[in-house]
Amino acid sequence: MKFSKQLKMAGISAALVSGLIMSGSALAIGGGGSGSCSVDTERGSGARFFVPSGGSGNYNILGWGNGTGASVSMYSGLLESVAEQCVLVAAATTSQSGDGRDVESAVNQAKSRYRGIVGSDPKVCTSGHSQGGGGSFNAANRLDADCVIAVQPDTVFTTRIYRPVSRDTDVVCIFSTGDVLAPALPSNGLNCRANSTRYTQELTSGTHFAPTSGDGGAVGRVMRDYAQRWLVQ
Repeated sequence: MKFSKQLKMAGISAALVSGLIMSGSALAIGGGGSGSCSVDTERGSGARFFVPSGGSGNYNILGWGNGTGASVSMYSGLLESVAEQCVLVAAATTSQSGDGRDVESAVNQAKSRYRGIVGSDPKVCTSGHSQGGGGSFNAANRLDADCVIAVQPDTVFTTRIYRPVSRDTDVVCIFSTGDVLAPALPSNGLNCRANSTRYTQELTSGTHFAPTSGDGGAVGRVMRDYAQRWLVQ
């Protein structure tokens, strides 16, 4: 029984990797958030920044972690659409973002590099997809983040949540009806809830790879709604 469970876990982990890699060929570049800011992209050390201009001129930060085996380019439409809402997106380039260290680095780089537009104490929300979604809890703890927006988080096969986030951290976990790789049931939704105090769970349409297509479809709309609610001044 233990051996068959290990085989099952290995198979699902492999599916998460191969599916994200294959989905990159169908990627539609360009955001669709229709926000009030224009966006430039810049590179850092192990990070890519989606930098807004316009709006109030003062921005909060969303830290992003990729899914297993994925790259920032695969999510560029989604992340650009969030930045168009006048949020500075600091995306870690790693394909193994579960421990939150690389997202922490990306956010800290953004705080220093863009101090003139984020100020000395910006609100920070951590986010990510799949492994990066589970890792967004770990990044939040490393950064003492104000909020977590976990997109189809895997908390079982590719990473785990090391400890609950702060009691005053707002958390939303976004799941999809067509997602068979990181569904809410039986474990991911429970793990999200068990490691949060101020918790909301959203269920949308789409498969596990919706975030890599265009601006993320229904998943992207919910993600932008929460980013705007929690990060836009």
